[in-house]
Amino acid sequence: MAFIDPKHRYRLFFDETGNGDPKAHLKDQNQRYLSLTGIVFRQDVHDTTFSVRMAAFKRRHFGTTDVILHRRDIMGHKGRFSILEDEGRRRAFDEGFANLLEYLPGPAFTVSIDKQEHLDRYQIWRFDPYHYILTCLVERYVLWLHRNGYVGDVMGEARGPYHDGRLRRSFGRMHEKGSDFVRQNVVQARLISKELRLVEKHANVAGIQVADLLAHPAHRTYKFMKLGMPIPDDYGSSLVRAIEPIYDRHPRNGRIEGCGRKWLP
Repeated sequence: MAFIDPKHRYRLFFDETGNGDPKAHLKDQNQRYLSLTGIVFRQDVHDTTFSVRMAAFKRRHFGTTDVILHRRDIMGHKGRFSILEDEGRRRAFDEGFANLLEYLPGPAFTVSIDKQEHLDRYQIWRFDPYHYILTCLVERYVLWLHRNGYVGDVMGEARGPYHDGRLRRSFGRMHEKGSDFVRQNVVQARLISKELRLVEKHANVAGIQVADLLAHPAHRTYKFMKLGMPIPDDYGSSLVRAIEPIYDRHPRNGRIEGCGRKWLP
């Protein structure tokens, strides 16, 4: 592949919330749903402008840029995030992160699956749930690239050799053969790499950390929408309202559903 200037290529950064075990919910209903949320950046914007803003945000609140934003640690006030037990610091941190979202160029995508509904409908799994929703996420990203004449790649957080190897093989198959909804030639024309890029948490990639902090509230809001439940008026919901304008929309009818958001099965 010839070198492509960062001003002319895009990257989808994604993270998940939930459990990929297709039957984990049978023992624990808290594991019924699995979801991926992805944010797209033009690569030069991510690597310079946005990463600089993220570094300044960390320095302002922690006195260093050597901090990895991880939702579970933040919510539990673990390690360096213990300072957020102070209400004033926590409020300033929350406001600062919300302000960062104003600089997300988008588009954004959220794909969620109800594993119980899938089992009720199909009885058996054709794909691993995680691979299924990753394919649906990448499909939407590729279609967005194709509509706009762009090219790009995909990056997530490494989890471990076994999990990562399976994900890479699944991604590679999609690149090689296409999917049920996106032709092979379109996938190969728009994805500049047949490799799924997975990096360790300590790599301190701004886009992955944003996806980490948005994955849970994005899924929760979407789940409540699909179930017809009231959406809580809290900080997590405010983050989703902030990114609502950048969710991908159908080019003709302007709807987010089916483009920026997809509910499975």
